[in-house]
Amino acid sequence: MKKVHLSLAIAAISASAVPAVASESISGGFWLNHAIDAQNESVDEVSYGDTNYEALILYIDKTDEKTGWQFSSEMRYGTGAFTDPANNNTGAHFGFHKAWVGKTFGKGELKIGKSQVPFGWATVNFWPGDELLGGYADQMDVGVKWSADLGAVNYDVAYFHVDDFGSSTETMDDGGHWGSTTTYQKTQTFVLNGAYDLAEKQKVGASYQNGKLRDLSGANADRPYVGEHNAAVVYYEGEFNNLGVKAQYMITERDLTDIGGFSGAPKIKNDRKAVTLTYSMGDYLFYVDYTNAEANTKGNTVGSADSWAPGVSYNYGPGWFYLEYVSNDGDIGEDGEVVDGDYDALYLTMDYYF
Repeated sequence: MKKVHLSLAIAAISASAVPAVASESISGGFWLNHAIDAQNESVDEVSYGDTNYEALILYIDKTDEKTGWQFSSEMRYGTGAFTDPANNNTGAHFGFHKAWVGKTFGKGELKIGKSQVPFGWATVNFWPGDELLGGYADQMDVGVKWSADLGAVNYDVAYFHVDDFGSSTETMDDGGHWGSTTTYQKTQTFVLNGAYDLAEKQKVGASYQNGKLRDLSGANADRPYVGEHNAAVVYYEGEFNNLGVKAQYMITERDLTDIGGFSGAPKIKNDRKAVTLTYSMGDYLFYVDYTNAEANTKGNTVGSADSWAPGVSYNYGPGWFYLEYVSNDGDIGEDGEVVDGDYDALYLTMDYYF
């Protein structure tokens, strides 16, 4: 039986309600979510939902004009921060989505801290998340990254020591696709990304990441680095007047065989595919995200899973309204494996930024 969600996110906050600050580099936002969760096919049996997933977002961005060093951060507070207290570093519904210090050197930029992992591209739809790209789209890890733009070629070279601060495995927005504080943690990951501009507003690229997995299960008090992970993706992005097209093909692998709780399990292998089409009309953006995950793990009986996420957003000035529908027949587990799932979701959201 399918699970149906109807979510209404209503957000409003006035700049006059915020104390005046001297720096224009401080800004923020707020969102709130009302969800109706129908466990049965009959809408009459639901309780008309709960109002939750509220979040206050604080952005602080600053450039020291004298030295050229920059700071950029995003802090979220509330259940809508999309972080799991059981697996994050704060033990509550707040944390840093990003927090990095950087500086430009010639045509390149160095970033130190928690920043975007340069790997393929992310989907458009926000509330449902990255669907079957789970764990390989909106990745924000802690480490050092060098990015450079050399005309038609741009590239990134990065080393991420951990996926979040401390022993956290919940980086925000990743949906719990990289273990937990009682299983394993993504660590010591090297990432390479390169893209080439085929023409104006068209590019092709490829990314690769390889790293270790640390055993947090308690099976070994030393919490050894006994697992490995790697993934590669090729992608395309293009814009043709009002039409946008993105596509990518990804292969992933995780070796958890020596991590407590996974001992003896086969290596997790699967392919991910994604296509996004967008069409802009003034302040409106129409889009369709399609993602697919195909299991190549020995013994996996799920096979393939698909996700469709059509939607439309409207830029009303201080924020956006979203109307989104999601239909999935599978999911990605915390071990990166393709699992069964069946649900439909309709989301009507609004956010406000100041």
